[in-house]
Amino acid sequence: MVTDTESTFALLGAPYLEYLPVIDLSSGRLLGMEALVRWLHPSRGLISPDQLIPDAEASGDIVPLTRWVLMEACEQAHRWSPSIQLGVNCTVEGLRRGEVSKAVAAALEETGFRSGQLTLEVTEDAIVDSSAAADLSALSQMGVQLSVDDVGTNWSSFEPFKNHSIGTVKIDGSFIAGLEPVQGINRLVVETVIHMAHSLGMSAIVECVETLGQVQIVRAFDADAAQGFFFAPPMSSDAAAAFAAGPEIPQFSRTEVRTLVAPSDHSIGLGIRLETTLASSVEDEATDVGSDEVVVDAWTGAIGGDTAFGGASREDGCAPGVTNGSPAPTPPVRAAAAVPEDPSLGQAPFSEPAEGGEQKA
Repeated sequence: MVTDTESTFALLGAPYLEYLPVIDLSSGRLLGMEALVRWLHPSRGLISPDQLIPDAEASGDIVPLTRWVLMEACEQAHRWSPSIQLGVNCTVEGLRRGEVSKAVAAALEETGFRSGQLTLEVTEDAIVDSSAAADLSALSQMGVQLSVDDVGTNWSSFEPFKNHSIGTVKIDGSFIAGLEPVQGINRLVVETVIHMAHSLGMSAIVECVETLGQVQIVRAFDADAAQGFFFAPPMSSDAAAAFAAGPEIPQFSRTEVRTLVAPSDHSIGLGIRLETTLASSVEDEATDVGSDEVVVDAWTGAIGGDTAFGGASREDGCAPGVTNGSPAPTPPVRAAAAVPEDPSLGQAPFSEPAEGGEQKA
């Protein structure tokens, strides 16, 4: 739904939010949702994510847009299960001006959303920018989780990450796209980043996962979580609310494309076909479905310490931030029995990702 906010912004039209799930690679459990801002222009239609931020900066809308996103996302996520994390992106310019911590404080106070359930996603540029350090510190002092987005694109060292309370690194999707060739620099970069993150007590999320082969590779590299079109595309705020409402948390297959192996009653009416599928009939999923031990492991076992995903305990309701996707209607998520055995055969009944893959916003 598009919110009536024309009087708030200089840009014509209005923003709305979609959400992209993040999935625990050890269990398939839904861990969090990243808020993705979209803009519907009255004559230009949907403005692409690549163009929206430059347009907002040029028009002076970037500060009010950041405030609106945080307020709207916190208000919507306040109705989610406390075990589902909300991820929100912010710009380095907003951090430099000290606007992000102010917007976060206002949103938390007005909505009652818990700071520990919020992850702010920042870029590597922000981490090494001394003028952004004060706002990053203020966010950490509030109890907000910090995640570094698009890691690998400008990365040369994790040393600056230790200056801030970074809990999660997110590996840029451009490296995931080239994982499947047996030899290649992409595999080396992805595996190295994951191992370095773990050595520093951080969790690692991979972006833009689209194929079964990519899922298998990043699981072999011990990545903690993933998101992308293999699991689910961005979904509307209503669909996200139904998925994240609880008490039953959706569980996705890690072997079948866009497949729920533990469907829930709260998914009914969202264009998601529900079928009863015995967990024992799904390869590699049988020990996960309905197991409290697996859920605990998703929080505490990925790194091997007392807590994972940014040092947040399960009781705190914290999970990693999640990543961006291109705007697209939410296709059906089917039960395992309705999906072909091998998604790589190209016969899975799902549309391909929008041209250009998953975009940032």
